[in-house]
Amino acid sequence: MRKFLSPFRILVGTIFIISGLIKANDPMGFSYKMEEYFTVFKTMDSVQESKTEIRDMTPEEIEAVFAGMSSLKPVDYAGNPIDITAEGARDEFMYVKEEIKSYRAVEAKSPWNSFCTFMYKNALALSIIVCVIEIFLGLCVLAGVFTGPSAVLLLGMIVFFSGLTFYSAYYDKVTDCGCFGDALKLTPWQSFTKDIVLLVLILPLAIFTRHWKGKEFDLTEKIVTGGSIVLGILLSFLVFDWQLPAIFIIVAMLLRTAVGLFGKKAGMLSLLAVYVPTALSLAFSLHCYNHMPVKDYRPWAVGNSVPAKMIGVPEYADVYMIYKDKKTGKQVENLAIKTDEKGNITNSWEWMDSTFLATHDFVDQRKVIVKKGEIAPIHDFTLSDPATGDEYAETFIFKPGYKFMVVAYDLEKTNLAVQPKLNELAKAIQKDGMEIIGATASGDKVPAFVKANGTPFTYYTNDATSLKTIIRSNPGLLLMKDTIVAGQWHYNDLPDYQELKEKILK
Repeated sequence: MRKFLSPFRILVGTIFIISGLIKANDPMGFSYKMEEYFTVFKTMDSVQESKTEIRDMTPEEIEAVFAGMSSLKPVDYAGNPIDITAEGARDEFMYVKEEIKSYRAVEAKSPWNSFCTFMYKNALALSIIVCVIEIFLGLCVLAGVFTGPSAVLLLGMIVFFSGLTFYSAYYDKVTDCGCFGDALKLTPWQSFTKDIVLLVLILPLAIFTRHWKGKEFDLTEKIVTGGSIVLGILLSFLVFDWQLPAIFIIVAMLLRTAVGLFGKKAGMLSLLAVYVPTALSLAFSLHCYNHMPVKDYRPWAVGNSVPAKMIGVPEYADVYMIYKDKKTGKQVENLAIKTDEKGNITNSWEWMDSTFLATHDFVDQRKVIVKKGEIAPIHDFTLSDPATGDEYAETFIFKPGYKFMVVAYDLEKTNLAVQPKLNELAKAIQKDGMEIIGATASGDKVPAFVKANGTPFTYYTNDATSLKTIIRSNPGLLLMKDTIVAGQWHYNDLPDYQELKEKILK
């Protein structure tokens, strides 16, 4: 039984550790995804609203009023009642007041919504906790400690997330689960499938908890240790293109091996193989929060070409036209456009002659997807002047040379303590003839913010979601050389301008 459970331990433990590390690398990004979940999963109530509108009376309604056969009360354009018995009343322009009812969706007042609001406000702390718990459970499975509690937590988490991803997929609530951050995008149905596979792998561990304890470092434990290292290396390099998860697993398994070979005291296995690596993962996540992700999977990563990331993959499809025979009512469907996987298009209109068009009416068209399209990684970047509404994004991106952008998605939440240093840096940049601008989603707050903080550059507006994708800091500093991202800095790491000139601005 212990040997039978070994592959399950290797797969579950390694996947949980890597999944946790990927999210711990970008706790801010994971917290944004959790905020999205806690927003879309709130229940809503429908509230009826009514308002009075004035509309023209139809000729039929006017005749009915004068004939005494209508209860409508004619009014003039200003809404004042018209006396239909007065002389010349028929010559008046007549209107009528109508009550228009509509429905508006509002958040329901319920314990569930209160819970979602609380979790939304604490999404960052929760994201770090979830990452650390994933890594902790993965380490427990590989080391064979705390088997009972670990199995219960694993089963509970995967059942919960299976339900979450199914709901999200079925109702199309969240398009990307965020399970592996920006490193590996999964559709809702792919996420649900992944969770079901993990559920199948976890069930044997939950049923036979006493059979995978790792007290004795025998052949089975050596297989689990070696297998997790091999799988960790394969996933890290081939799937996630990042060596750190592999290094983390290797170090954790070396500690586990050292305990197995030399450890004599009780508790050393859990201390060295679980607690120490878990503490390191917590420190790593806090470091990434206070600075920047160690591995940047986002489209605005240093070295990326912004215009190249603005190009998506077009959808290729065959198009069928549906017509109905005017006499018989029978529908016929003919291929109109043929497309191959390379995007080559062939028109097929031979069937559409004058005789066919004279005897058939168009009904609808149908597409058969040959190759799915992909939205460009950067598809929502704009820079609108809050004063004039003019668009500046394209001008900024394609402007040659070095240029800087201060990103502060929310001016009310931005770190005001760094504004003096940011202002000094901006003045030095401008003095050397380079451009620096600001980007925020708080367009209405810009004038007051600039006045209060003496900001020496212009702020443009963009969507908050887009700005959060650019940089995980509020504020953060982005540097571009021509169309290439040349640098990113968290507000805790704002560079000294002289050092910046010596190392980067050459």
